[in-house]
Amino acid sequence: MKDVMTFKSGVFHFSSTFDPAEINSLLVRANVLNETVVDLPILPELSARLEPDIMYSSISGTAMIEGNAINGEDVRRIALGEDLDRYTHKDKQEIRNLIAAYSWLANVGSAGVPFVLTESVIKEIHALVTRDIPHENNAPGMYRNVKVCVGDKAHGGVYTPPKILEDIKMLMGAFVDWINSDEITSLDPYIRAALAHYYFCLIHPFGDGNGRTARLIEAVLLQSSNIKYVPKELSNYYYRNVDKYYISFSKSIQQKNNVTPFVTFVMNGVVESLMSIKESIVYFIRRFSLRDYYSFELKNKNITKRQHDLLLLLMENPMCFSLNDLYEKRPFLILYGKASTQTGRRDIKNLLSKNLLQIEKDGRYSLNFKAIG
Repeated sequence: MKDVMTFKSGVFHFSSTFDPAEINSLLVRANVLNETVVDLPILPELSARLEPDIMYSSISGTAMIEGNAINGEDVRRIALGEDLDRYTHKDKQEIRNLIAAYSWLANVGSAGVPFVLTESVIKEIHALVTRDIPHENNAPGMYRNVKVCVGDKAHGGVYTPPKILEDIKMLMGAFVDWINSDEITSLDPYIRAALAHYYFCLIHPFGDGNGRTARLIEAVLLQSSNIKYVPKELSNYYYRNVDKYYISFSKSIQQKNNVTPFVTFVMNGVVESLMSIKESIVYFIRRFSLRDYYSFELKNKNITKRQHDLLLLLMENPMCFSLNDLYEKRPFLILYGKASTQTGRRDIKNLLSKNLLQIEKDGRYSLNFKAIG
């Protein structure tokens, strides 16, 4: 723990105290899941799809927490140069800034040693996030010299961060010294990143953009520790659970030197994010393997060309279907428009017997993505 006596705001406490009974099991799950994700074979097709999807949804998520309504698909369109008239200039500029910040983040590699977080790095991130966004109390990359209040009664109460520039400068210097100290760099990277996120927000050093900057600081520390996907995916978790996000801050503030509520919230997000990412990767690996298996079955005449094409159609358009759907609905009509009902029934029976299709509870059929392995 580190205590700093400020000029106007009293004693400010930096603490890494948390309840091991709540956190340690989550840390074990997170580290096992991350090792699993790192070891999974990432096919070029999957990488080209997964990483941009996570980035665009993450940009949308971290912006939406602050009230920006631009969704992930429209973030993608803005990144490609479209100017979407239905959004305000401010909202679009925030997204462009975040795209630039995430491009900066993409260049942060894993050096095998804890990332040294400096005030200049923090100011650089903030300048990227708030560039060209007019705000009477904010200048990109410069600490505030005005009083601000954070939070509301609905989320645990209002918190007043340090009020004057001299205190902010003192605390930011103490913050980077503490977060880079042997005490903190020896902690699990997830804990260090969560602490950086939490205490940066408590200091709240800028006039605007503190939340987005905090989440990017957290992402930098995680990414530099060879943790894949989670650094960006966490913002989506925070947005989906935004009320709990703010409440976890308030609960930790109320417990003063104990950060268990916020760290627990972050670690639950890490585990949930890793589970989702693992499922996505496994799903794509299964799809790739199934394509080969279908080709093998076709080559060995265990399935017909039409049955093979039906399986591929269902892979690209996952859905449940009935026998009648083969003759009445698109896209099945392409394959079965001129075939007899007996042919469709025979195809379904054969694919069921080979475990390539499965029967749903309502009696309809669907592709069995777990047909192999």
